[in-house]
Amino acid sequence: MSSLKKERNYWPHAIVLVLLFMVFAVSVVLKIAFDNPVQMDSYYFEKYQKVDEDINTIINNQKKFDERFKIVYETKKFKLNSPNSFEFKILNKDDSQDINSASIELLITRPDKNDFNKKYNLTNSDQNGIFKIEDVMIELPGRWQILTKIKIGEYSSFNKYEINATK
Repeated sequence: MSSLKKERNYWPHAIVLVLLFMVFAVSVVLKIAFDNPVQMDSYYFEKYQKVDEDINTIINNQKKFDERFKIVYETKKFKLNSPNSFEFKILNKDDSQDINSASIELLITRPDKNDFNKKYNLTNSDQNGIFKIEDVMIELPGRWQILTKIKIGEYSSFNKYEINATK
């Protein structure tokens, strides 16, 4: 009798293990994706499909606005769990005069989620040309974004200002 050494081939086992691992990895990625949905970006106050259609007009309007006006933010930070105010001015670059009348949509939001959004509308400033929002309550510490959509006559602009909330 001859003793033949029986050789084992492990390649089929390795291929099956790699395929099982890939199925497991894909299922973990899908679970993470469904548990953490993407938040809609609200920078332009519209759905991204509408922004995609009108982006050239939006960019041209922004350029015209920036050539004519300047925004000066007065508020530097928010205090947690107390009434805050947010103030800013719009100046005409030609004569450095304050703008007292504008149509403004303002959104205070967290950069990572839309659960804490606060939306405001302003039309007129006080006598000093300062647009002001009173009694803004901030519950979470950290970075907040102030998104504005400003319309002055034929000029329109979208702006983002970041502010920190601390104790």
